[in-house]
Amino acid sequence: MEKPGVWLEGPDGGRILDVRASAFDIEDYNEHFFSHYGLERLENLLRENKRKILPAAGVRLGPPLARPSKIICLGKNYAAHAREFDATIPSSPILFTKATTAMVGPNDDIVLPDSAREVDGEVELAIVIGKKASRVAEAKAMEHVAGYTILNDVTDRRAQREGKQWFRGKSVDTFCPMGPWLVTRDEIKGPQSLKMKFVQNGQVLQEDNTANMIFKIPFIISFISASITLLPGDVIATGTPAGIGSLRNPPVLFRPGDRLDLEIEGLGAQKNKITSRDSH
Repeated sequence: MEKPGVWLEGPDGGRILDVRASAFDIEDYNEHFFSHYGLERLENLLRENKRKILPAAGVRLGPPLARPSKIICLGKNYAAHAREFDATIPSSPILFTKATTAMVGPNDDIVLPDSAREVDGEVELAIVIGKKASRVAEAKAMEHVAGYTILNDVTDRRAQREGKQWFRGKSVDTFCPMGPWLVTRDEIKGPQSLKMKFVQNGQVLQEDNTANMIFKIPFIISFISASITLLPGDVIATGTPAGIGSLRNPPVLFRPGDRLDLEIEGLGAQKNKITSRDSH
């Protein structure tokens, strides 16, 4: 059973603060948590002497927040990726969604459906909303950010192409690894200047910087919230840079046994194995 924790670095390796054991009413990092001073409560827990600390060794990390009301993603938000995709640079953000049931932890297996033969992934900076945002001005947008995490926008390209839309191919179970951590806004001073990397079987496919987004974080939040209310805990995936496997020549696609390593500066790393349904 997954439960909320706080990762603690130490000389003897990682440790985890068992949040629910210290504050039984904190069910998870969900809408109620973020909208009821949850982050402030965690700060207070970290100062307390009587806390339950667990060794991190052998502990599976789930996604760093509970299933949100929605995951909103941006397409073609890096110019080089837009050019490799169809050569069209968008004049306004392209929005789509992933099913929240696709979420898995940062080190969980990505499981390919039997019919999936053209699957690849995309490293993305994800924003986690901290308080309700509706018609938010760009100048006030960052006040609504709880923090950031890494999201792998895994995609079945054949399903995407055949359906002439993106939802089905991007929403397969396990196609949204997230984490390892939700790093709070105050810990990331420059979210628009973070190095990012996607490595498959030791081959670097994507390597870029969030500075190269076409649409920046405050504008993204303002643009979405102009017509769609963002709730605490909602996730916005801000797009991916150039280099995705399916657009390479020859294509570099997922096969059972492949290993992925995704990193974003200051946000940790994901390590996933590609498996098939037959192996589960």
